[in-house]
Amino acid sequence: MEKYSWSFDDDAERWYESADTIAECIAQARASEEREDNIAVYIGENIPFGVSVDAESVLEQIASEAYEFCELAEDWDIYDLKKQNELNELSEQLTAVVQAWLTKYNREPSFWRVEGIKRYSLEG
Repeated sequence: MEKYSWSFDDDAERWYESADTIAECIAQARASEEREDNIAVYIGENIPFGVSVDAESVLEQIASEAYEFCELAEDWDIYDLKKQNELNELSEQLTAVVQAWLTKYNREPSFWRVEGIKRYSLEG
């Protein structure tokens, strides 16, 4: 993924092409058929979506399914909130497994958020 994206609208939902440098973005905007009479381009930094799995949510789902299976599961202490290090460890492990699966099957996120948007002149 390139570092920057550009648009002729600073509040765009979809941004045009991206590039590794601001200079490349400006060159793309100048050459764009969409330029029309735009005298400026807005360029921002691409922030990728980071996949993260919350162990507490996963364990709560498992506990809920166990309760549906048998009401005696209500007393099952599937995790201890006082042992946050255990939940952090499981979150890291689950995140790694999900990320590996996404990579293996080529399903990694192909979208990003654009932040730090600045206006650049196209004149000159």
